[in-house]
Amino acid sequence: MLDSIKSMMCLKSVDKLIAENNFDMALAKLNMLVREDFRPSVTYLKRGRLCKKLLMFSDAYSDFTYIIGHCSDKNDAYYERAFLNFEISNFYEAILDSEKILTFDENNFDVKRIKALSLIYSKQDKLACEYLNQIFEYSKYRAIQFLFNEVAMVLAQDEYSRGLRILEIIELFDKDNPIKLLKEATIYGFVGETEKQNAILSKINSVFPKYFVSHFRFTDMYQEKDLLEICFLLELSIFDKHGMFAYPMKVLEGYRNYLEGHIVDSKNSFEDAIKINPKKPEAYVLVAQTLQLMSGYDNPEYRRDAEENYKIAEDLYLKENLPQKAEDMRRQIKHLNSTLGLS
Repeated sequence: MLDSIKSMMCLKSVDKLIAENNFDMALAKLNMLVREDFRPSVTYLKRGRLCKKLLMFSDAYSDFTYIIGHCSDKNDAYYERAFLNFEISNFYEAILDSEKILTFDENNFDVKRIKALSLIYSKQDKLACEYLNQIFEYSKYRAIQFLFNEVAMVLAQDEYSRGLRILEIIELFDKDNPIKLLKEATIYGFVGETEKQNAILSKINSVFPKYFVSHFRFTDMYQEKDLLEICFLLELSIFDKHGMFAYPMKVLEGYRNYLEGHIVDSKNSFEDAIKINPKKPEAYVLVAQTLQLMSGYDNPEYRRDAEENYKIAEDLYLKENLPQKAEDMRRQIKHLNSTLGLS
């Protein structure tokens, strides 16, 4: 038998051989170390990873499974086997391995992703939706954004059937989502099913206006906003061919810039919204709030501009017969002046 020092040196040389792409020699040395029963949890794991790299999936699976069944240090083998099972479409086993891993690594998002996608691809739709809701804490837009990212990745690999499968789950979260419909039409275009593609594209034009109106709400920047939801809605601008929603799109653009820390760009977006529709009060409020933030409460020029925008918004709210909103503007002006010691 090899003594432990020689075995350790042999194991170390394996890493060098792999780095040099000398896979045959590395595999031969690992086979020898396995026969010598030297640190099986290490040698089997290293051999399994190399076999996976060489697309010897059955051998890799056997090595990871041996560690899980015979070694005390088995956590890494669970990770490797879970990802391998997913890669070779053993989705039910990937789910089981993922669930085991999450008992000792509950916050590992990569493993949660494998479990979620395995539930989707194994057509366990109800469980998949429930699990996605748990992962994203019942934020529909976060779940949908995750799914769209996955669609993009599988389409980059020309895996059209998987892309359609994920889009079916998006439909369960958000019926007639226009972006989902567009991606679905794109897939059918890729595979040459032009009749289905055209039917879906014609549906988008009727779906978009109603969808956008139902999802867009004016609020102010002092209320919590979800950047993912805003970015999601901004993507819908590709459907607004006639500029029907130019004003709210600019407001959304301002929100996004604000949340991403681009304050000057945020102000510019809100000012562009005013140019599009100077009779709507919300953008004036948002410009005022942005100027107030930019001034740091000590820049007279920004303060004066902020006050002027609040006053315009107040007048517009009165014309819309919204006295409570107008009163809110007066309170904002009072707060602005009192903070600066100018009341």
